[in-house]
Amino acid sequence: MLRFIVITLPMFVTLFWAIALVTDAGRRDKPRLFLGIFMFVASILYACHAAYFSLSYNLYAFLDPVYTLTSLSVFPLFYLYIRGIAKEGTIKLSGFWVLIPAFLFFAATVVTFAFMSPEELSAYLHKVIYKEPVPFSFTTAGKIQIAIFKLSRVVFVAQLIPSVYYSSKLIREYEQQINEFYASTEERTIRWTKDIMIAMVGVSVFAVVANIIGKAFFVNELPLIVIPSLLFSVFHFTIGFLGFKQKYTVATYKIDILKDTHPGTRLPADNMKQKLKSDLVTLLEEEQIFRNTDLRITDISKRLNTNRSYISGIVNNEFHSTFSDLINHYRIAYAKDLLKDKKMYILEYVSEESGFASINSFLRAFKKETGITPGQYRKQNMN
Repeated sequence: MLRFIVITLPMFVTLFWAIALVTDAGRRDKPRLFLGIFMFVASILYACHAAYFSLSYNLYAFLDPVYTLTSLSVFPLFYLYIRGIAKEGTIKLSGFWVLIPAFLFFAATVVTFAFMSPEELSAYLHKVIYKEPVPFSFTTAGKIQIAIFKLSRVVFVAQLIPSVYYSSKLIREYEQQINEFYASTEERTIRWTKDIMIAMVGVSVFAVVANIIGKAFFVNELPLIVIPSLLFSVFHFTIGFLGFKQKYTVATYKIDILKDTHPGTRLPADNMKQKLKSDLVTLLEEEQIFRNTDLRITDISKRLNTNRSYISGIVNNEFHSTFSDLINHYRIAYAKDLLKDKKMYILEYVSEESGFASINSFLRAFKKETGITPGQYRKQNMN
């Protein structure tokens, strides 16, 4: 019973999130729906693992091509998910070319399996897949399948670099956009996807090492199976949980962009820049517009009757900052005054009055700006 739980745990974790994400997404939230599909594919992959570790030879003979397909689809599918939330706001069919290697190796494995006799297929499973010392002379079809299997593992590793590189690039571009548009980015950020990509590389390296050693090394050692089982389960549970919480995508950002009523993009002349900079400082220092929790750069451009690109250019070039960092700078300065007040306001009140959307975003921003916590700052300035 314990062995069954251990070898099937990643499968049930991913299947749970597949159902939860697909059910919650509906028809409109395509990225969330696609993450659910990713989880479903992962659940099939772990079902193949479970069949392998349960020593179900006949079942695994049927599932081996499916294992090849799903293992080579994991990184491309997650890349398409990131592309959906960070660039397009949906999932386009034109991006599915990244799955071509997975389907080619799947088809090649199915064809070679069809040409192999039952005896040769059994020998292939025992000798190549389970690393058992079985004397057998493979035919041409068997030798081709062995080459296909080894090449598929090379392709699996080769997918890591472009998947991580292009995903990280999309994440950086998205984060730059929202930092230039919103003052509060806490609920809009997708930085967690970058951390997940790094974790995926770590998990994949572990999987590659396991393949080099041979999964058969783990088959009869339950304690050794527990380690990857828990690792993969926690990893995919984290992806599912964070993806489920991700309500905001680039599609929402594009909708907010369309609300900008000033379409120009060129920066104004120097005298106009200085006038806008002065007006911006007035809004921040005298009117304290930064205390608006959901402040956006378009709110300021409308107040100053200009284009958001002009304001963005001034923030970048004159203040050498992003819009989000600039607003948080003023919020922290306001919070410092409250923290030094003898009334000893609670942190939730300081956070809300300063314009932060949550206490957690306040704590993170304060530590980033000052290097210490609000409590430490208050203690240092009690006198």
